Amino acid sequence: MSFISLPRIPLPVRWRYAGIPFLLLSFGACQSGEITLTRFENSPIIDSLLASAPHFVVDTDIEVERLGATIRLGLPTDSLILGGPLQMISIGDSLYISEDNSVNIFAVGVDGYLSRKIGKPGKGPGEFAYAAFLGELKYNGSHVFVKDRDRIQVFTSKFEYVHSFFNLAGTYRRFSVSPDYIFLGCSGKDWLVCTRSTSPPYDWIQSIVLLPVLDLPGQSGENHYLVTVSPKGERIAVAYGGLPYIFVYDDQFIHLQTIRFEGRDVRNFKSIVGPPDGVPAGSIEPGTRLFILTIKFVNSQYLIATVPKGNYVLDLSENDYKLARKIVFGPVDDTEEGEGINPADFLLHKDHLYVSSPWEEYVYGYEFDLE
Repeated sequence: MSFISLPRIPLPVRWRYAGIPFLLLSFGACQSGEITLTRFENSPIIDSLLASAPHFVVDTDIEVERLGATIRLGLPTDSLILGGPLQMISIGDSLYISEDNSVNIFAVGVDGYLSRKIGKPGKGPGEFAYAAFLGELKYNGSHVFVKDRDRIQVFTSKFEYVHSFFNLAGTYRRFSVSPDYIFLGCSGKDWLVCTRSTSPPYDWIQSIVLLPVLDLPGQSGENHYLVTVSPKGERIAVAYGGLPYIFVYDDQFIHLQTIRFEGRDVRNFKSIVGPPDGVPAGSIEPGTRLFILTIKFVNSQYLIATVPKGNYVLDLSENDYKLARKIVFGPVDDTEEGEGINPADFLLHKDHLYVSSPWEEYVYGYEFDLE
């Protein structure tokens, strides 16, 4: 089977074949017969996932809290300028930021200024082959993992090269790491998220697969996935980008809970979109809009999910899940206009939550006390 690298699409849309039926049905909640939930699919696979664990329903109609940033990271120096910040990790007091459409990773000191540029064009150890495929940057407490086109490179915490392994399946998909596992795209046709060991030789673990491929025709937008794992590996969360569900598993890969969103934003969500304005009808295929844009465990307790018009902070510390906050993140000197920053990644470091976006000049930090 051959794999085709898709170009980066700046809007949250994946184009797919026309005429795919999406049924809008009502579905009773597992915990309450008084709640009517929205569905956008007619799929036995989704039916099975929804039936396999209790549901925690996130009310998207709750009042949103707007935060203004108090810190900017990525301030330029004479020789270093940050472009579109994408993903972030922290090691000690330093933060490392990958760029959108770049072959560099930038280190930022406690003063917020850029202090070091890592990487250069190439295919050798510590080099990055193609700008559009860098951006996937993860740290599992001992090693740094960087996705570079058709491979993943492994570095020490000081960015000393250790090893690399071939991974065509991860070319344009997200991945996540825990102390023991790497969660990334499958190369087969039945599952979306597969698992490798974080220890050499980084073999596939065939028995651990998550998020089955949907049985809907077209499958391009519906099978766009997201995956995140808590720092110690106690929880794994996966989602289909075009559907309002997040599936949470424990470290034994048992499906614990389904987080599902409900409210006006879900009921009004248009899963199928036509060609962009100005493009003649029939010249490009309709697309599937993504509902869940980002999911990230910021520590072992809190999961943040970005959906249209809000970022939801979820407390997963107990079996009785809780919605902590709904937030819109504004820049420094926020004027409370617009919809705020469109986050690509979150990083909880000391007493601040850092938010990156390739459409922003800096990484912004917010005072963030969840206790």
